[in-house]
Amino acid sequence: MDIFTPEDNALIEREFEELRLASLKRCADQAEYEIVLKAFDFARSAHNGVRRRSGEPYIIHPICVAKIVVQEIGLGYKSIVSALIHDVVEDTEYNIEDIERLFGAKIASLVDGLTKIKSAFDSTTTGQAENFKRILLTLNDDVRVILIKLADRLHNMRTIESMPQLKKDKILSETMYIFIPLAHRLGLYSIKSEMENIWLMQSMPNEYEEIQSQIAKT
Repeated sequence: MDIFTPEDNALIEREFEELRLASLKRCADQAEYEIVLKAFDFARSAHNGVRRRSGEPYIIHPICVAKIVVQEIGLGYKSIVSALIHDVVEDTEYNIEDIERLFGAKIASLVDGLTKIKSAFDSTTTGQAENFKRILLTLNDDVRVILIKLADRLHNMRTIESMPQLKKDKILSETMYIFIPLAHRLGLYSIKSEMENIWLMQSMPNEYEEIQSQIAKT
């Protein structure tokens, strides 16, 4: 297992401090705030030593997803907690029963929904139309699952440069045909616009540069 450097740990602390302050304003009481702290400690331990393709500690990703959830979408502590631990069941030895025991049934339900959506997208036999149908069905269960997933996708788009080309192509295709329409449907227009800009920059760089040049002239 990889060992994080002091610089890695300092980065984790800096990123979480921003989330901690945002969460403190969003939580209704000390009990909710302490659950956010517990979720961070749990996720940090679960992903200990794991890095993203960019080289950053993996825990930076769920922290950034949680920051999008609270700062850009405005969700509450259960969504913040679910964002922090959203990859634990998929990527570690913990299961949904562990999440329910530690964080309660509602947060476990949100994490379970996120895990199932991720599994659907990872399946090589499942087409985009089927993925879209599964996501729309989740809307009837708890829209927060979709909102957290959109935050997850937005952060993946923001960090897409570090991904191999095959992974990039998959993410860009899913984003254009599934996540951008979802963001529009849910009224998340700033997220929709940012995803569109990144998609254009990655998929049609010449056209993107031309548009940026025209904007600069106005």
